[in-house]
Amino acid sequence: MADTATQKISPKHEIRRAQIIACAEGEFEKHGFHGAGMSAIAKACGMSVGHLYHYFSSKEELIQAVVQAELDRQACRLDELESLPPEMLASDAARKVETILMHNDNPYRTVLNFEMLAEAQRNPKIAQMLQVNDKLMRDRFCALLISAGVDEPEDRTELLLAFFSGLPARALRHPEQERQSLVDVLVPVVEKIFGEPFRKTET
Repeated sequence: MADTATQKISPKHEIRRAQIIACAEGEFEKHGFHGAGMSAIAKACGMSVGHLYHYFSSKEELIQAVVQAELDRQACRLDELESLPPEMLASDAARKVETILMHNDNPYRTVLNFEMLAEAQRNPKIAQMLQVNDKLMRDRFCALLISAGVDEPEDRTELLLAFFSGLPARALRHPEQERQSLVDVLVPVVEKIFGEPFRKTET
């Protein structure tokens, strides 16, 4: 009977956890992982602090859950790339460059990701989470390039990941940059990194 009851409340519990994570993300983006208190997060969620601890036993656990949620979103974006025909990978990446630079529409949640990187410098658990995820993402992206017949997939993968992670930082450091001229320069660079032209693997 106890197992049945647990199964019945589990989906509701997970939904509430997801809501808390979403509220926590907003607080962490505004105040940082260590600037945002559990009381403020609980208030944003419309619950008491004691009730919040029913779902997350500590702030450390909540931070880890927020980090994992963002890593899961990044994996979903790679799912989208994997669903594309190989010949469309370069054009899709080029469109993302233009979207980030021209519309300030950053799919990589810049503030949260900067906070994650800062936390990883002092928190070995967060550093390990990022490193394990990065290895999985590199392997998957490398497999995409291999399927497209691109030479040196490991090096190109590293370069592309560095490229996209650096764009938000550059936009923050140099907001006056003339965006269209930058897009005109960067799009061919991205296409070049993907391989020029796309080659089918010889059999």
